[in-house]
Amino acid sequence: MEPDLAAVVHRYDEVWAEHDVARRREILDEIWTANTIYLDPDVPDGLVGPDALVDFIETTLKEYPGFVVTATSEVAVLRDRAWYRWRQTSADGQAADGVDFIEFDADGRILRLTGWYDS
Repeated sequence: MEPDLAAVVHRYDEVWAEHDVARRREILDEIWTANTIYLDPDVPDGLVGPDALVDFIETTLKEYPGFVVTATSEVAVLRDRAWYRWRQTSADGQAADGVDFIEFDADGRILRLTGWYDS
């Protein structure tokens, strides 16, 4: 049975909404590999592995109280790749829109996630 890659992406969104660090790590263990690379304009050299992303999210949530990421499009899947649009907001009204491009391994786990902000 083929993995539901759109469902994996939605699980990834849950990671950003999860405030419990242990639960965040549990979710990542399901959908991330030990060598998954996360890149975005704030971390252009990338983060490798689930611990690095757990820490990055924790820092982000502390820096931006009320931080929320919301999907603004459906997840488009093509073979072992996907993309979708999102909006991030914080309690002080700051907001940014962007897009994530995702590559998956044969088991449907995320291998690389690259995020871009709209200019």
